[in-house]
Amino acid sequence: MLLRTFHNNSIPAFVLIPLTILGFWMRFFFTDMVHITALDNPSMPLWDSIIYPYLGQSQFTSGLTTFLLALLIGWSLSRMVSQYGLLSKQSMLPLLLYGLFTSVFLSVQRLNPVWFFVLFLTLGIERLFSGTGSKRPMAICFDAGFLAGIGSLFYAKGLIFFPILIVTMGILRLASFRSVVAAILGVLFPFVISITWFFLHDKSIEFLLLLKENLITNPGQYNHTIFSQMYMSVIILFLGLSIIATFSYMPMQKVIVRRYLRVFVWILLLTGATVLTPFFSMEMIPLAAAGSAVTMAFWLDKMRKNRMKEMIFLLLIVVTISAQLFL
Repeated sequence: MLLRTFHNNSIPAFVLIPLTILGFWMRFFFTDMVHITALDNPSMPLWDSIIYPYLGQSQFTSGLTTFLLALLIGWSLSRMVSQYGLLSKQSMLPLLLYGLFTSVFLSVQRLNPVWFFVLFLTLGIERLFSGTGSKRPMAICFDAGFLAGIGSLFYAKGLIFFPILIVTMGILRLASFRSVVAAILGVLFPFVISITWFFLHDKSIEFLLLLKENLITNPGQYNHTIFSQMYMSVIILFLGLSIIATFSYMPMQKVIVRRYLRVFVWILLLTGATVLTPFFSMEMIPLAAAGSAVTMAFWLDKMRKNRMKEMIFLLLIVVTISAQLFL
């Protein structure tokens, strides 16, 4: 059956899942677009110097970059899920679900600094996961903050989501005064280096003004249609059910597994609401989809009736395809 084909760690699934996600990305390559990048805020230096000149000049390179970033983020999620036993078996299902959640809106598929931030933040969370039981939590928390800081050099508003790391540290029992300070120093370190570089070139004031403008700029609200509202309603319903199911199954899980699951639920709750706000709008879907993919995968994995889980999984794919036809 369809879910059974994807819900494993076999070679066919390893090949089929990226190809399936690519199929959901193909519309981007063949749709005539005036703007191939989605940049609503003033661009940060790393975007201007590295990303846009080499990856943002054509629709092909832009689409290919976001596709590869989606694979890397989804792969990191699947690796955490498999390594820390969140599902009943090793599986790349979170990767597929992440690709589905991020492929509906063309504005999300366009090259955007938030994609790079989400990648580095995901790697930071994965680094925190590896610190459970560590004798040196401060070093691990510094590394996680440092990765989030690098991502924020692409997407400055990422600094607003730094509390996600603090929440993760608290859930994983890594939080202490020293480890929190280490994480704060880690996220600030890339900015200190940047400010020093700009200071040596007599542009430190320009960098600080650019950073301020990035933090306060409103990208504008997405103009929803009846089709996008229907799609969002279905997805919100499924995610609500998956959260309820996750909490209902938690007492039956190991203590450490409960903590890992809570991290992804909190990521979903903290970022999901931002998608509906004009200050962040749809650009936060790549981050909200991270928590969504894991909680949805857990729900499908724990569902007892095979026929029911196959129907829900098929419905997710049908809804995604249908949304792409009308959005």
